[in-house]
Amino acid sequence: MRKISVSGYGYIDRLPIERSFDLLARAGVDAVDFPLYQYPHSMECRFPFVGECEDRCAAVKSAAERAGLVIGQTHAPFCYYEECSRENIVRALIDSVYATKRLGADCIVMHPVKFGGCIRDERREECFEVNLEIFREVAPALRETGVKGLLENMFIKRVEDGYKRLYPTIYSTGEELARAVDILGDDFGVCLDTGHAHITGEDIPRMVRLLGGRLLALHIHDNTGARDDHLPPYAGDIPFADVMTALAEVGYRGNINFEVNFGNVPEEHLLSGFRYLAEVGRAFRSAVDGEKK
Repeated sequence: MRKISVSGYGYIDRLPIERSFDLLARAGVDAVDFPLYQYPHSMECRFPFVGECEDRCAAVKSAAERAGLVIGQTHAPFCYYEECSRENIVRALIDSVYATKRLGADCIVMHPVKFGGCIRDERREECFEVNLEIFREVAPALRETGVKGLLENMFIKRVEDGYKRLYPTIYSTGEELARAVDILGDDFGVCLDTGHAHITGEDIPRMVRLLGGRLLALHIHDNTGARDDHLPPYAGDIPFADVMTALAEVGYRGNINFEVNFGNVPEEHLLSGFRYLAEVGRAFRSAVDGEKK
């Protein structure tokens, strides 16, 4: 049975790992999308377990097993092409692939490497080609470990008139993600981020149908289309019933994974938040699996 999974976004770095996993397990969560990035986010593309990967991964995996959880997927560090050297980007991604294998997960979510000027159609093809080159350098590590590299749909920020505006960028569309995966081959797939797709104006059910079997994982969260709020489902206006119908139609077999930001939630309220996601996750799972209520 597919698992109900929650990202470690916003809480896993501020609590002892055993406490985080205990709360998730008590809430009825089955799996964790484990962050291999810094929180709060840094512009530096840095793998967080440098020099201690084996020990840190063993500790995390052991803690998850004691709680009855699995590491269902991981999330690679964020990399910005104009802020980091290409060598550092590739090294951080490769290190993250090997960490993913040690954690017992079979897939790693990777953002595209964005240019500051890669907005809408500006420099789009140039950015597409650079990402192909980078992910081709990561591919041997994926092949060696059996880990799938999952490309995530994205947006880009631009400050205009003192405000941050969000626009489409590289990998914002299903067509572009499908093209990248088809070029890169079987070591790669897609993680669909519902919130990002809503921000960039995508028809999410159509995107699911277009990606089809390339779609191997999810980042489920909500917003109103204006900001990347990472809200729980139904706190915004994403049509989740239609999204689940589309997932059922394409035979999606991955976990029901939520990427909600718990950064401002006090520890004493985390259990309630996790329980809500577990309950919604079970309903989503039943919808995708075609089970009657």
